[in-house]
Formats: sequence, C-alpha cells, structure tokens
Amino acid sequence: MENSAPIPEKKAFRPFRFLFKTILWLLGIVLILGIAAVSLVFIYENEVKSVVIAELNKNLKSEVKVDPADIDLTFIKSFPKCALEFKNVLILEALEKKERDTLIFAENILMMFNLKDLWNKNYTINKINVNGAQFNPGVSKSGKPNYIFWKKSEGQGTENVKFALKNITLHNINLKYRNAEQKVKLSLSFKEASFAGDFGTDAYALQTQGKAHLEYLTVNKTNLLNQKNLKYDLELDINKTNYTISKAEFALNEIYFATVGNFNYSDSLETADLNFTGKNLDIASLLSLLPEKYASRMNDYKSDGNFFSEGHLKYKSGKKININAEFGVKDATITYKQQNMQLKHVNVQGKLSVNEKDDYLNLQTISADLDSNAVNGYCLITNLSDPYINVGGALNAKLEDVDRFWPIDTLEYVSGKVQLKAQIKGNLNEMKQSAFSPNISADGSATLKNIKAKFKGKQNEINIIEGSFELSKRSVAVNNFKLLMGSSDIELNGELPGFLNYLFDAKQPLVINAALKSNTLALEDVLYGGSNSSSEKVNIPVNLNFDLNASITNFSFSKFRAQEVAGNVTIHDQKIAAENISLVTMDGKAQVNAFADASGEMIKIKAASDLQNINLTKMFYAFNNFGQSTLCDKHLKGFATATVNFTGNWSKDLNCYLQSVIANGNLTIEQGRLVDFKPLESLAKYVEVSELRDIRFSSLQSSFDIKNQVITIPKTYIKNSALNMELWGKHTFKNEIDYHIKLLLSELLASKKRANKQLDEELEFVENDPDNRRSVYISMTGTVDEPIIKYDRKGLKQKIGDDIKVEKQTLKQILKEEFGLFKKDTTLIKNEPKKGDQKFKIEVGDGKDKKKQNNLQPKKKDEDDEDF
Repeated sequence: MENSAPIPEKKAFRPFRFLFKTILWLLGIVLILGIAAVSLVFIYENEVKSVVIAELNKNLKSEVKVDPADIDLTFIKSFPKCALEFKNVLILEALEKKERDTLIFAENILMMFNLKDLWNKNYTINKINVNGAQFNPGVSKSGKPNYIFWKKSEGQGTENVKFALKNITLHNINLKYRNAEQKVKLSLSFKEASFAGDFGTDAYALQTQGKAHLEYLTVNKTNLLNQKNLKYDLELDINKTNYTISKAEFALNEIYFATVGNFNYSDSLETADLNFTGKNLDIASLLSLLPEKYASRMNDYKSDGNFFSEGHLKYKSGKKININAEFGVKDATITYKQQNMQLKHVNVQGKLSVNEKDDYLNLQTISADLDSNAVNGYCLITNLSDPYINVGGALNAKLEDVDRFWPIDTLEYVSGKVQLKAQIKGNLNEMKQSAFSPNISADGSATLKNIKAKFKGKQNEINIIEGSFELSKRSVAVNNFKLLMGSSDIELNGELPGFLNYLFDAKQPLVINAALKSNTLALEDVLYGGSNSSSEKVNIPVNLNFDLNASITNFSFSKFRAQEVAGNVTIHDQKIAAENISLVTMDGKAQVNAFADASGEMIKIKAASDLQNINLTKMFYAFNNFGQSTLCDKHLKGFATATVNFTGNWSKDLNCYLQSVIANGNLTIEQGRLVDFKPLESLAKYVEVSELRDIRFSSLQSSFDIKNQVITIPKTYIKNSALNMELWGKHTFKNEIDYHIKLLLSELLASKKRANKQLDEELEFVENDPDNRRSVYISMTGTVDEPIIKYDRKGLKQKIGDDIKVEKQTLKQILKEEFGLFKKDTTLIKNEPKKGDQKFKIEVGDGKDKKKQNNLQPKKKDEDDEDF
C-alpha cells in the first residue's frame, strides 16, 4: 500500500461566535459613525447656524426674535436626520405698522436636513417639526393678511441652503383665525397634524390628516359651532394657487362629511366650488352636535332609518357665500335602549339656503309618533343674522310616555295628558325686548288634565287637576288652572302678558296678573314644596313679576292660622308688597299692610297692622312667643286690640336678626289674665300677695316701644283682682329687667293680714288721707330668673315732684278764683287737683327706731335704693 498524506481536520463552525463577532463589528461601526456624526455636529455647528440664519433673514418679511443661546445644531432629537433647533421663537405680524402683535410663538422648531449635507456644506431643508405653538393668523378689514411672512421673490434658497420641504408635522398647536373683512372667527387646537408633499415645486400632491378641537366658529357674530371634536383626512392636487380636492373627509363629533371640488387660495380665499354629502348618519351622530354636557346621554339611544344630507357651496371673494343644502330623516325609528321605548315614524325634511338675496332655514315637515302620542309641526327661520321665526306645531301626549323616552333627572315621576297647539311669528330679538310689539303674532292653546309630578327631594306631589291656556295677541290667558300641592289647593285665573319674552329668554321677566282662590293654602307647600331639607331657603326668582288678588278660606304658615284672607300681593324685583290684607285669625280680625325686600342677603320686612279682639294665648303660640321665653302663651290670656308698626330683618331660612327689630304700638287688653308670670311671682314673695300668681283684670291700656333688643313700657295702670298698680320700665331680649311698680296702699290694706305684722302696722290708715291714696314704690331689676326687689326712692321722688306741681296749680287756681290772678294761665282748669291729694306726704314709716322699721325702709337717708 502506498502511504497517503494525512487529511487535515476541519474546524467546526460555531454560529454563536460568528453572530457575536458580527454584532461587535456592527456596534463598532455604529459607534464610530455616531462619534463621527456628533463630531461633525460640533465641528460644523457655528457654520451651519450662520449659513441657515443668513438665508432665513434674507427670506423673511417679518421680524423674528430668538435668543442666540436658544439656537442649537442637534442630531439626537432628529435622528436619523440633522436639525437646527430654535427655542422660544417669536414671529411678529407681517404688516407694515409700528405696533405689531404676535403672529407665531413656538416653544420648539426643528428644521431638518440630511447628515451628509454637513460633508458637502450644502443644506437642503426637507422637514420641519413645530411643537407647542400659538398661531394667530388674520385678515384686516381692508383684506390684508398678517401671516405672509415669506418673501416669494427670493426663490427657494442659495447654493448653500435650499428649502425643499416634503413633510411638516405639528404637535399641540393653538390656532385663532380672525377675518375682519368676512367677519369670521375660528379657534382650533391641534393635538397632532401632518402635511406631506413636494412643497418646493409649483405643482404637487398634498396629503394631510390630523385631529383638532373646535372651540368656536362664528360668522357675522352668529355662533355656528362650538366645543366640537374634529378629524380630517385630505388629498389635494395643488397647482400654484389652484387646489383640487380629490379626497376630503371630515368628522365633526360623530357626523361624517365627504367633500369634492376646487378652490383658489392666494393670500386669502379667492373662490370655492364644493359639493358635500353626509356619510353614515344616524340619530346618535346628529345629537352629538348638542352641547357636551348632553353628549353622555346619546349613548342611550339607537336609530335606524334614512338620514340624509347633501349640498353645494360656492364662494367668490368680495361676495356673500352661497350655500344650498337639503337634509332630513325619512321614516326613522329612535329607540331609548334602557326602556325599549320607541319614537316611530320620525320624518324631518329641511333646507338651508344662504345667498346674496336671502338666507333661511326651513324645516318643512316635522312629525313623529310615541305609542299613542303624536307631534307635528314646522319651523321657518329667515334672515339668519337677525332671525325672523315662523314656528307652529301640535302635540298630543301622555307625559308618562314622554318621560319613559326622555327621562328628566329632577323628576321622580310624572303623568297626565297635555294637548298643545301654537303658532308664533316675529323677529326673535324683538320678542326678547317686548312681547307687546305689533310686529309679533302669537296664537295657540294648551290644555292640561290630571297631571301628577313629584320632584326628587320633595315630599309633596304636584297635581294639576285641569287648566287651559289661551295664547292670543302675544299674551297668555290662564283659565281654571287648578292645582293641588300637599294639603293646599289653588285655583288661578289671569294672564301672563310677558310670556313670550320669558319663553324665548329665561332671563326675561315672567309677568303674572291673576286672581287666586283657595279653600286651603299652607304656605310651606308653595315656598318649599314640602322639602325634607331643613336648610331650605326662601328664594324669590329675580325675574318674577307677580300681581295677585287673593281670596283664601283657610291659610296657614307654621303655627299661624287664618281664615277669610283677602287682599292684594305684588312681587317685583324680589320685593313683596301686601296691601290691605284682611283676615280672621286667633278669634279676632286683622288688617295688615306689609313690605318685604328679599333682593339682598337677608329679608327686610316692614309692616303695619290693626288687630281687633285677638286671642293673646293663640297669638303668642302662633308666633313662637316672639322668640322669648319669659312671657309665653301659657302665661297670658285675654283679647287684645292693637295697632302695631314693625320693621326687622330675617335670614333667607327665616331666622330673625333681633338687633334689627324696631316696633311700637298701642295696646288694649280685655278679660285679661296673667298666670305664673315670674317677675310678679317674685314680687308676691316679698309683699306676700299670693294672688299675684294668677291676676285677672277687666281692662288694660298701654303702649310699647321695641328698639335695640329692649322693650320699653310707659306708665300703665292695671286694675286687677289682686290689687291695682301702675307699672313701667324696660325688658331686654336677654330677660334683663328694670321695672318700676306703684302699689296703692288701700289695696294692700283691703287684703288679708300678712305674716309680716310690722308691715301691716306701717300701712294703717292715715287720718289726713281721706281718699286713702297713699302708695308704695318698688323697683325690680336683675333678670327674670334672679330678680332684685328694692324700695324705689326714685319713683317716690318723682311722685313728690308731681304733687308739688299739683299744689302749685291748686294755689294758683284759688288765687285766680278769689283775687282774679293768673287769668292768662290756661293750665289751671286742665290740671285741677283731685280732692285730698295735697293733704299728706308720700312716705312709708313714721321715724321709729331703724331696728323696728319694716324691710321697705332705706338703711341710709342718702341712699336711693335698698335691697329688701
């Protein structure tokens, strides 16, 4: 055998080692390229800045303000492209005037070009990114735009810098457009938008799409749209200033439109000729145009049927826009999914026309059925800038069915039948200003029957038994409107002359002139609706004007009860005036005139009343003892005749501000009785007259004055079953007292013997007092719960002074009669003293040893008052 050479052994292929080496090589290449790119950025940064900024300055017509420190050449933010980044850029309006507003303010602008441009030093800007910008384009009244800030005559750049834009992207852009010439205002917020095309040529295809939020769109001060979401997808063929729309789809909320046509746009829109149609329309998409707060409810409805919309728009600069559109619904069904309630046979046919001669919106046919309920009508609005409306319709409905289809959140339930037929013609602004304008025509009628409704949070059900309304000559007449609410029944007949004002503008006055009859009226039912809340407040609507002639058989408010109430009540500007209100109450009669002003933070009340034979016990009970606890309904009995003038302030939840109360009046009490009245009980303890715990008196006449929480009582003579007395003084709302009491000694002596024998001896008859008119004076101070009883020397001094005056008058009278003196003194006859008044000194005690004197004697001669 021949010896053969050995075969070398092949190395095994190791794929993981090969892959690892490959990755290392790639990473190394990327790292080297990255380092090279970053190095190029740093090396050429100043050169790129100067070349690009010089080119920008040459092509800009508007002033641009940017801090040089806010200009950087970057590679990382624009990878894989290189970009010149401008921060906090301010561009002023491109108008020739001294004070120019901001056209653009951008937080960040990236002007991008290829990295290889750094090698050959020729920079072609092909992409721009703008972030966080405010753009305020506009057109002046003379038609000059403020946003043409680029010099077209300079071409597309120099040999070193060229602008060949093919892509523009926007993020978080706010645009506010204002055209003073066409009277158009538009506000849009772009979340994102992109534009692609060869912008460096005169003819190119543009593709753009994006999302925005439309805040408002107004034309001729008419708000057409507000707070809507907008999506768009457009493809346009552009040849200089001519734009041909090959594809344009818009979504306004959930309504989709497709548009084709062409327009010419130079510095502003020159011409436009567009056709548009609605796509995939349904009730949810149509209702999505309602204000955003109602949008959440739209998900509860579904629809089927033929919804259509199509139209044509034509425009030429300097002339009014021309729009012709038809839209409507044919035999549609709208279903409320939660109740499976269906509105069937819905038909709406409308037309919108806007041109130089005329503009109008015409809803020719409106009809629908809801089970056995039917509605039909029409609406024509002409001259949209100053609308003239012609609206008519008829409704025959059960409210329970309507509520099942369109629930009202504030209602717990509602039922009953409504029949309505009406027609209104007139200028809308004129209706708001005056329903009495001869240019407004309104006629119609409405009938309500067996309507029952209950609001959430209210105890009482509202029950309208029947009622009819007649709309004629712009005024509404109310006939036999019968209402039950809680325990109250109301029948109303009258007119609402300002109803059209209120109907078209809820801020306008609601004027009601009516006659009210009621067998039972509980005021709580009307003011509060039977609310469970203790914090319910009296709230009179600002725009309620009410003139009411009332006749009420039984009236109540809180504990107050009255019968046969009659009079006039007027409400205007949150002020209530009650004139000549007569009523039978508390076993007597009353005549009241009152005024309440609830226009501020509190209710200010003024009242004048004339009371006859009012039961005092019932009066104090009905008025919660007037906010005090000293003299209550359980203490006082009898019948009062009085005249009272009163002013005071209340909170809106009917709590009285006591400091504001001012009152005065004259009072007569017949068949009176004072039971367990603490101040007199305290007096009885010291004087030992037990009868003072239950005093009966046939008649009492007095007056009173209340101010600064103090009740002032002048001298009042009380002839009663225990003993006769005179009383005067003050009593505060805090139950602080300062009473002065004069007791006739003859009354004390006529009573039974006291335990205090010394007092009996002191009060024996005096020979030189034939009429037995000697008196004792007592003061009562402190509080009702802890009274301080004293001998009242001040009262005694006043009595002595009065007697001296009487003695002088008596002497003058004698001299006049005997000697003819003092003939010109006219006071002599009027003040003739009574027999015996001048024959004794008004004192208590006879000067015995102080240890034996009774407790009414003072301890010291120079002291005015002493404790018992």
